Amino acid sequence: MSRSILITNASSIYAGGEYYVLLLATELLSRGHRVAVSCRPDNLLLDKCRAQNIPVLPADFPSTGKLFKNVLLLKRIIGREKIDIVHTNTNYDRTAGAMAARLAGVKHVANIHSFHSISHNLTHRLRNRYWTDRFITVGECVKGILVRDDGIPIERISTVHLGLDPEIMQRSAELRARARAEFRLGEGEILLGNVGRLVPFKGQEYLLRSFAAVSAAHPAAKLMIVGDGELDGALKHQAAGLSLGGKVIFTGFRDDIPSLYSAMDVYVHSSVEGGGETFPFAVLQALAYGLPMVVTDVGEVGAMVEPGVTGFAVRDRDERVFSEALGRLLADQGLRESMGRESRNLLLRKFTSAAMASAVEEVYRLAG
Repeated sequence: MSRSILITNASSIYAGGEYYVLLLATELLSRGHRVAVSCRPDNLLLDKCRAQNIPVLPADFPSTGKLFKNVLLLKRIIGREKIDIVHTNTNYDRTAGAMAARLAGVKHVANIHSFHSISHNLTHRLRNRYWTDRFITVGECVKGILVRDDGIPIERISTVHLGLDPEIMQRSAELRARARAEFRLGEGEILLGNVGRLVPFKGQEYLLRSFAAVSAAHPAAKLMIVGDGELDGALKHQAAGLSLGGKVIFTGFRDDIPSLYSAMDVYVHSSVEGGGETFPFAVLQALAYGLPMVVTDVGEVGAMVEPGVTGFAVRDRDERVFSEALGRLLADQGLRESMGRESRNLLLRKFTSAAMASAVEEVYRLAG
């Protein structure tokens, strides 16, 4: 059944939730649905949607305030574009979109990407109870919070794991050579890679200490940290203090993700509990590019690893265990290669964008 869908996102940054909107819109359009995306005009998401010929309806979503102005804007869009499903993705557009959908008499589906409660005030409680037809969570851990802390009936919640298009995301020898030349990496050097915002819950401070514990024993190893954020200066200072000056590469924000993942030999993800980490695209991308990995078992990250087959999932903040797992991979090229092949196979079996879109279509059906 073809539908007319408005996917909204009020974020001011371009990260995993925004990438999800781009992927989902692309997949739904390919299946014959009418899809439009509403996001801030200053978000990179707008340019990326336009580059893929996805209709974009800019909305100047603020972080707070002007709620009813945006409710009326979305209501006008719903009427003009003959929308029958509003699919929201962040807290602000979740409220505005829910109210607009209710006023327009159409269905509202809310996607919850973070591992925390979504009921912070009376308006949120009304939205969750009366103005939202279905909830989508990216992991079972998030579903548990919605039931336990927000009082949302479990039968209104569907878990839909994120997915990627495996045809688009594939390792490239050409991109690998180009990226490694840019960062002056010799072919014999082993590159560990981490992709994510430089914020406390991503745990890069623990990653640096874990890497420092094994770097002396593995002089061919280097660490690349891709992303920007509030901890940029502090992490660079920490790396210098750990005598890692020539062994850690801070790239800042990069949009050439295929090149960087192709350049990597091992993927490392060090997030800690308490910051809202659920099902990060960064780890899925590591699977797509056939990388073995060492990750912390927080949120739903453990679901993306087959321990001992595709990599290792360890306790967060446990630098000793993390460094031991790193050491095993750094010491064994055969293990890196076999785990990398199995990572790609895991993505193909469980985490494709086609599977994700099919599950979202089923949620739309349940919404009515």
